[in-house]
Amino acid sequence: MRIVRFLTLLLLAATLASCVTTTDPRLIAALQRTSVREIRVELAPDVKTFGFGDKADQQVPEAVRTLQATMAKELIGVPGGPTRGRLVVTLHVFDVTTKQARIIGGHDSMIDGTVRLENAETGQLIAEAQNIHGEDLSMRGSGYGVIVAVAINAATTSGAPDIMAQRLSKSFTRNVKTWLTQK
Repeated sequence: MRIVRFLTLLLLAATLASCVTTTDPRLIAALQRTSVREIRVELAPDVKTFGFGDKADQQVPEAVRTLQATMAKELIGVPGGPTRGRLVVTLHVFDVTTKQARIIGGHDSMIDGTVRLENAETGQLIAEAQNIHGEDLSMRGSGYGVIVAVAINAATTSGAPDIMAQRLSKSFTRNVKTWLTQK
């Protein structure tokens, strides 16, 4: 009985080890023929926004503008093909922590969204990525004690008022760029 279990597990392990994730060459070709010229960021009707505190109505549009500006700076012209493309980003989770939550509570920030690349002239879908994720992990200085960690977190959140949204936007944009330029 043990031998049968062992052989079954061995067969299952060999099967799983042989699984290889490949990218459809048609997707890569479609992406390479396109160049992002427009970017539109929208919130899904059921978007989950956390971490904005009492002023969510003011802070969410500002954070969306920060994301759109970061994406425009990094993604216009990428990947570089002749077809003009429009990148449409639909956010499903948009959680930008406040500085206070970051410093005291170690709250992380994250974005989850769907990214569509469309032909800018015809609106035809070229490619879509269902789950692009960006995150800015909060806890810096862990392992040195609470006081040191709080001091490090306070130092890393100083600067521009929208520093948390900027960091999160850079992370998300980096992952979108990786998707657009896959080979």
